[in-house]
Amino acid sequence: MKKWALLCWLAVMVSALSVITVRHQNRLAFIAWQKTEARKIELQTEQGRLLLEKATWAGQRNIADEARKRLAMHAPAPHKIITIKLENDR
Repeated sequence: MKKWALLCWLAVMVSALSVITVRHQNRLAFIAWQKTEARKIELQTEQGRLLLEKATWAGQRNIADEARKRLAMHAPAPHKIITIKLENDR
């Protein structure tokens, strides 16, 4: 009878330790998942910012291209650029 009691006690202890181990692994996995989700949100935010920046740059380039094509505009030669100094400018 003592063998069975000892065997049952041993089985309960092994089961309890297994539950503790599994819960700990579950917590670690959940923490890793949360970090991954936070990183995903950061990357999505950065992607949105970069797409907006790309659209902005593309728009400015289109304006410059249109100015050159339709209006025959171009940048002045360096010797034709005049710098004006204001009295309040220090």
